[in-house]
Amino acid sequence: MYTRIPVKKLTGCECFQNAGDKQFSVLDFWRYGFSNLNSNVLRGALAEFLVENALRASNQIDVRNPWGDTDVVSPAGVNIEVKCSSYLQDWNQDNFTRIVWSGLKAKELYYSEAVKKLSELKPADYKSDVYVLALFKHQDPETLDILNMDQWCFWVLTKERIKEITKNGSSVSLVKLQKHGIESVNFTELSDSILRS
Repeated sequence: MYTRIPVKKLTGCECFQNAGDKQFSVLDFWRYGFSNLNSNVLRGALAEFLVENALRASNQIDVRNPWGDTDVVSPAGVNIEVKCSSYLQDWNQDNFTRIVWSGLKAKELYYSEAVKKLSELKPADYKSDVYVLALFKHQDPETLDILNMDQWCFWVLTKERIKEITKNGSSVSLVKLQKHGIESVNFTELSDSILRS
């Protein structure tokens, strides 16, 4: 049986080995593959990183686990699911994207210890205590700066509140949040809002 190898945080200075006369580093790879932070592929991970930074000092943040049952665990042990949406996408658009956060419910895989194989697949459910709905809210492509925290806002809801608003559904729209009078917070308010949940 394969046991997951622990992942250590890289610095970016690590170099690829046995590449002949070529020299390239992990930082070169990051620049190549991960410079477009507004792509749909990366924006969700970026939102998780922002939540981590709201809750902890940067030297206390561990390596992201994309296979975890929850996205972020607060210092107090609260499981947090982070979802992200944006008006502007990484492609040409005629209109802004309608803001919806989906995938609020997820399936969990359970393995039988006796036979070491998949034994049952439980239905999708809410797996976290708190849900942070991140919105990259900026709407002007000319001044878009995804690193500017003033261009972001966040809604923090408990699992019970999400269930109530969505009627036990798997997605929620900005319109629905507004109809329920739920207000967003900015980045500097995010940690306190999570801690109060």
